[in-house]
Amino acid sequence: MRQSHTFKKLLLITAMSGGLLLAGCDGDDGKDGKDGADGQSAGGEASSSLAVTTSGFAIPGDAILVAPDAVDGDDITEALSVALFDLPEDALVVLPKGRFVVTESIVVNSASGLTLTGHGIHETVLDFSTSNGDDAFRFQGGNGITVRDMAVYEAPKNGIKATNVNGIHMTYTATVWEGELEANNGAYGLYPLKSQNVLLENNYAFGSADAGIYVGQSENIVVRNNTAKQNVAGIEIENSTMADVYNNIAVGNSGGILVFDLPGLDKAFGGNVRIFNNHAYSNNAANVGAGVVGLVPPGTGALILATSDVEMYNNQLTDNATTAVAITSYLLVDDDLANYPANYGATMGDGWSPTLKNVYLHNNTIARNGDDPQGALLQPIIDGYGSNMNSKGSPQTFPAILYDGIGELLSNTGDLAGFNALVGPDAQADGVNYDPYGAGDQICANSNINANPAPAYDEVNTGLVYPDDPADVTQVDGEGNPLPHLLIDQMVNNTYLNCVQPRLAPAVVNFRNNIYGCTGDDLAEAACAL
Repeated sequence: MRQSHTFKKLLLITAMSGGLLLAGCDGDDGKDGKDGADGQSAGGEASSSLAVTTSGFAIPGDAILVAPDAVDGDDITEALSVALFDLPEDALVVLPKGRFVVTESIVVNSASGLTLTGHGIHETVLDFSTSNGDDAFRFQGGNGITVRDMAVYEAPKNGIKATNVNGIHMTYTATVWEGELEANNGAYGLYPLKSQNVLLENNYAFGSADAGIYVGQSENIVVRNNTAKQNVAGIEIENSTMADVYNNIAVGNSGGILVFDLPGLDKAFGGNVRIFNNHAYSNNAANVGAGVVGLVPPGTGALILATSDVEMYNNQLTDNATTAVAITSYLLVDDDLANYPANYGATMGDGWSPTLKNVYLHNNTIARNGDDPQGALLQPIIDGYGSNMNSKGSPQTFPAILYDGIGELLSNTGDLAGFNALVGPDAQADGVNYDPYGAGDQICANSNINANPAPAYDEVNTGLVYPDDPADVTQVDGEGNPLPHLLIDQMVNNTYLNCVQPRLAPAVVNFRNNIYGCTGDDLAEAACAL
């Protein structure tokens, strides 16, 4: 911070943050999806507008201003920390225009009704490249928090993180790590965790070494109208329940859109995740990530891993070098089935399963995928389809829709029967089923649209690595374990995954007593009528 401005800025911020109660701070009105951008106060009376952000959000004249006299290059760390300390309820805190340096993590504890805004993604840029902290922003606890109209660059670890918040809205924000995608970039861009009523919209995430837009161990989620570009994972929903992901763009990532259930987390499993009306294309970046996300095959449009109750429909999945959609059990991550009770018994007792159930793909448009499949997770399968080992007896284009089938087969052969003993009473009460694949527990793909032009039309395939019927197992290894069959057929024939699942219920986000999503402010949105 320039010394000539220091005293003036801190005096202003301290005075404002010490006792200012904002009665009308333009909270969500739920009518136009722009957080009260019509300039009306919470009480319905017009307030004088200090400025309007590039997204149309009106900033009232009585807002708390952070370092209003700052100029490009100033360090605003202290002013920002003071402004966000001991906040009154429903505070509206405004960052200045320009590009500024922040050298510490900004931590906000138990805020209620806070709106933190800049003037726009390009107008307010915070540079954390010299920060001594880890996360750029971290919101811990609280409710009804909005972060908007600002960009966070070069966070050492995560961009904007929220944990244990009931009501978190991130809109018109950007998290960016410039240059090439590298392993030493920060992990997560937008990062709500263990939260409820999560609304992420109109955001931009670029360069994350894990996930650009991530929601984990949360409930009641809407992720819409975002762009995730050149991350390892573009958009990821992990161990979360009641999520709608729609009208997003995922481009240039290693994997475009991911739905995971991973073992060992406090929230053991998720479900009721709908992925619809998104465009996932050219997700062919080299994977520089670590852990399970580091196993995502480069060139994957969407990956559904070890989870249940997922509906994916009306998406455009194009130009992904490995596959449009991969549906895989955790057994591709860890194939040591005998040690699952020892390694994962506790988390399985809480309801996690390595298998998949109730996944339904329909009415997706698929074109120009599978021309250069890669990735260690799928390499044996890739080798098989590229040889004479598959059911066609000659090299085939890698499937546009790939289902490994191994969990279903092992369940049907009785090899997962012992898992039932691991299910705790709480998991049983939640209806968790460790001998799955009965009626209604299927993986289905039908009515998907082959958008390849001739003569490449025949190359849009559906592949099943293991047959689900034990009677079809004709090849085994020396210990009697089934070997992959590498079944394949044209996607339009629906030979292997020809079934229908019940449609899933829409997610509902209640933020500041307004309803968002397909049953709320997007009720008339075309994507919600699909």
